[in-house]
Amino acid sequence: MTWSRVAFIVGLIALGLLLSRVLGTTNTKVSKGDAVAVARTKVDFKPQGHNIRLLRQGIPPKPVWAVSFWIRKAGGGFSRITVVLVNANNGQVIQVRRTT
Repeated sequence: MTWSRVAFIVGLIALGLLLSRVLGTTNTKVSKGDAVAVARTKVDFKPQGHNIRLLRQGIPPKPVWAVSFWIRKAGGGFSRITVVLVNANNGQVIQVRRTT
């Protein structure tokens, strides 16, 4: 392998790392608490609890809060789950998924 090929490969790796850092940054304008409040309006039951996680979707990646509300079964597992995706930049609901 020649030095020019090695330099090219090293350059590609460096560029990939740089782009992953730039495209991977997440600045949110909507807080966790605000995302939960927005998502709660889309749930048609009284949940026992909720979980929230920040995800990135699309190209370029955009921040999205995934808020899941749930009711546990007595024997384990869940009897009801609703997952609401909330845009972390503007607070709009992107999607609602319900399971019974």
